[in-house]
Amino acid sequence: MSIMVYPREDRLEKLSQEEIISSTKLVIQGLEALKSEHNSILHSLLETIRCLKKDEEANLVHEKSSLLRKSVEMIELGLGEAQVMMALSAHLNAVESEKQKLRAQVRRLCQENQWLRDELAGTQQKLQKSEQSVAQLEEEKKHLEFMNQLKKYDEDMHNTIACTQAQTHCCRISSCMKRTHFLL
Repeated sequence: MSIMVYPREDRLEKLSQEEIISSTKLVIQGLEALKSEHNSILHSLLETIRCLKKDEEANLVHEKSSLLRKSVEMIELGLGEAQVMMALSAHLNAVESEKQKLRAQVRRLCQENQWLRDELAGTQQKLQKSEQSVAQLEEEKKHLEFMNQLKKYDEDMHNTIACTQAQTHCCRISSCMKRTHFLL
């Protein structure tokens, strides 16, 4: 909201944008009425000039009409400036409105961004836990595979020992039988 300061009766008075626009609208109405009045007077003076002969009175009427034309031009300039002020005010209001919308959108995007960050953090924690679980399961699998290999190795060793013992036992039996047979 803009504020205009102008002198009034030896003191400064602050006007809000709404007050300035309201005052400008009143001034526009007054200038329009004044312009209309001046144009009607100018029109009647021009009619008078046509009717008058070229004498002293005609010169006076010409002078008055010239002053009235200048006055109408000044009024039109004032009206143009007032309309520019109104258009500028409307534009500033539109810009302010757009700025408010953009601020609301920025707030919404910040909230959404924070929510997405929270979601990402939660998902990253879940991923980290899953990776830890996978690593732990892989280690347990390797350990179980190692234990199975040891078990298999133990069984193979046991079978080899048993086979060796059986062969040794068979050899002893065979040797005993030969001795027994030899003795007989």
